Amino acid sequence: MWFVAAPALMSGYGVIRLFDGLDGEYGPGLAWTIGHLLFLSGMVLFGVVIVQLGRLVPVTTTARQVTASVAVALALAGVVAFVRVIFLDLVVGFLAADNAEMLMIREDIGDFPGILPEAVWELGPLLFMVGVLTLTVQLAVLHPRRLAAWSPVMVAVGFLCIMINLNLLPVGAALLALALAPVAWRSWWKGKSSS
Repeated sequence: MWFVAAPALMSGYGVIRLFDGLDGEYGPGLAWTIGHLLFLSGMVLFGVVIVQLGRLVPVTTTARQVTASVAVALALAGVVAFVRVIFLDLVVGFLAADNAEMLMIREDIGDFPGILPEAVWELGPLLFMVGVLTLTVQLAVLHPRRLAAWSPVMVAVGFLCIMINLNLLPVGAALLALALAPVAWRSWWKGKSSS
């Protein structure tokens, strides 16, 4: 369930973001808030997905164990960075009356040291992508019955779509959902057959 719900919530944010930007500006307002709450929920669920993927990787050697552990740590660090940014966006959206005021508030908050270092903006998404991609590659190679060989390719293409243009976020998130669907399906099927 988590494997499909996390990217579905991210996709929901992407769709709402498209509607929010129809006037050429993003936020503040109801669409901004709902979209970011969906995104926040999706990223929290991605934390669960990352931990589950790490547990599914067969760790028969020390190198595999270390690779999986590092990938989980990187991806979770990315989740934490995303959550900080999303939380900041929500606070700014609540405090601002219009888009111009949002920019001013964001700049004021950014002036405080340690509140939002530039590295959070730049490294957070990258850590998340590298960690998730590493885990899916490991799982597809070491446990092909659990995750399809094409899944890491779908993950990479999904992330590429998001990096190319944030307007492609719904497409990228849908690709992530498709990539993780085999794990969701096998987990669901295993639960059904054991009950």
